[in-house]
Amino acid sequence: MPPEIFFKDAALLALISDASIDFTPANFDAPLTDAQRAYLRRICGMDIPQVFWRKQVHGNDILEAAGGQASAKGCPDADAYVTAEKNLPIAIRTADCVPVFFFNPIRRVIGLAHAGWKGTYKAIAAKTVQKMQEKYASQPADLKIVLGPGIRECCYQVGEEFREYFPSHVRGRGGHLYADVVSANRDQLLKAGVRQENILDSRICTCCNNDYFSFRRDGEKAGRMISLMMLR
Repeated sequence: MPPEIFFKDAALLALISDASIDFTPANFDAPLTDAQRAYLRRICGMDIPQVFWRKQVHGNDILEAAGGQASAKGCPDADAYVTAEKNLPIAIRTADCVPVFFFNPIRRVIGLAHAGWKGTYKAIAAKTVQKMQEKYASQPADLKIVLGPGIRECCYQVGEEFREYFPSHVRGRGGHLYADVVSANRDQLLKAGVRQENILDSRICTCCNNDYFSFRRDGEKAGRMISLMMLR
């Protein structure tokens, strides 16, 4: 799979990087490094010196990105962003958590959510749908969604407590329990009014696939991919 994830819209940029470069930020208010900018320039054909992102805290707070510039200095920590502003790149970092891309081609608004198990338990994807509806009159049925690379049920071994967190998305295998966080997000999106045919699953397990960073596989030495969206 190439690193780009496009919604077949010439006025939208949407991509996720691979493990060829680490997007772990040294400072959330600082510009991207030369190597990071060069990677994005090669992938998307334009220079992106800075992105709108904050420290991810595995919550369900959603920021409205605005201001005409990428710097989010002074904004609180958050795990999702929405915007209708052009040329404002929003971004998250992942290394097993699920990146969820949101695009409403009618209202011309986008969203991006970092859905680890904690964020999924707190329904961050569904709340992003709600936020887009409140802020931009974005109807859930009009949304196009991509569930990006993340750890899948094949590799996500969990403890007994996950039966309570995700009762419909934990299965036993070989004496262990495995959680399907991707399906949990999909079901939450469907319940929020997103159409099933409008949800695209990348079907990539970051733990299985060495082309992507994985905290479960590599521990503290794992880098971070960037998921990025921008209206043009």
